[in-house]
Amino acid sequence: MRILIHMGDSFTDNGPNSKRMATFADAFVKNGHSVTVLTPKCEGSVSDEKIRVIQCSMFCSQNKSSLGRMVAQLSYGLFSLFSSFKAGKVDVVITTTPPALISPAGWLIAKAKKSALVYDVRDIWPDVALEMGSFKKGSIYDKWFSRVRDFMLRKSDLVTAVSPGKVKKLSDYPHKSDVIYITNGFDKRFLDNVDDKDVISKYRLTSSFTCVYVGKLGLAQGLSSLLKLASKAKAESLSARFLLFGAGVEEAALREQVEEMKLDNVEFCGIIPNAQVYTILKNADMCYVPLVNGNLTDSVPTKLYEALGCGCPVLLSARGDSVDILSESELGYSASPNDSEALWDAFMKIYSKKDWTIEKEKAYKYMTTKYSRQAAAEKMSDELARRFDN
Repeated sequence: MRILIHMGDSFTDNGPNSKRMATFADAFVKNGHSVTVLTPKCEGSVSDEKIRVIQCSMFCSQNKSSLGRMVAQLSYGLFSLFSSFKAGKVDVVITTTPPALISPAGWLIAKAKKSALVYDVRDIWPDVALEMGSFKKGSIYDKWFSRVRDFMLRKSDLVTAVSPGKVKKLSDYPHKSDVIYITNGFDKRFLDNVDDKDVISKYRLTSSFTCVYVGKLGLAQGLSSLLKLASKAKAESLSARFLLFGAGVEEAALREQVEEMKLDNVEFCGIIPNAQVYTILKNADMCYVPLVNGNLTDSVPTKLYEALGCGCPVLLSARGDSVDILSESELGYSASPNDSEALWDAFMKIYSKKDWTIEKEKAYKYMTTKYSRQAAAEKMSDELARRFDN
């Protein structure tokens, strides 16, 4: 088959969707399919001997408001439509969301090429924005994104979603074809990294109990809850350090909170290479994985997969699908984001437990078998071949 992947993220960046789609593309090629990727223009090389990458222009405004982001998405959708003519004949178009507003362009591409359309959903818009409180029910943004979501569900020949909760939610909306579960996960090649002794020394990972957070410092994470844990740990005179790796829109506000609360046990460590992330997770005593509130029951933070695969006990602040994954792995504890007392109790369970050997071995087998990107890519490849080949 000739497969075209229509995505709103750069194919070469380090984001979760780029990694997911790159793994999918590799699996498609391995199984004998030809692959073309439509992606926004980016810095650096995107050449690949087996995968054709077509870079598309887009309007990037300095205005980071909702309106500015929507204009950027719509402009990319338009340019990607024009650029798709370079792709030639196509049997299947996979359009990924978010960003949500590029998806109708994916439908137009599929219609123009008389190909099957697959709608790959990582987050459901506007549902996730409403759950986070980013905008209100009935607002113009809610109505606009709802129409896009419903349109794509009616027009797609197959809908894929990354969690059971998302599959159920999408299935409750009117839809044309099947909605199936293609899990997110982590790249098994991540476990091929080796410990970096310089990283262990630089961040003093063996000097005391270390709780780490790795990822975006953004609105969806609700990292104020981690600072509350750090404050409580300091008040209880616990020998615990809290390291935040990453950057994002909430970093300045979090730094202000740390100063106001006088938290000398909290450090901001910036963005680190993926190979160093392995060393951090492999040697930390705990990885904190949060969601901003308990409404995001069908969301699974990407770092949950990597932490469990590496054997790092997880303190999960969430409800729903991600809790199920953690419970099955048995490598950590969870609490609702709105229950600070339960979250502290879960923290203390991990802090007090000295030996995780059995749980680490079970989590490794569980995650590499069920939640690797490679396994998800093979399932997607099989589904496309079964449904659309010939």
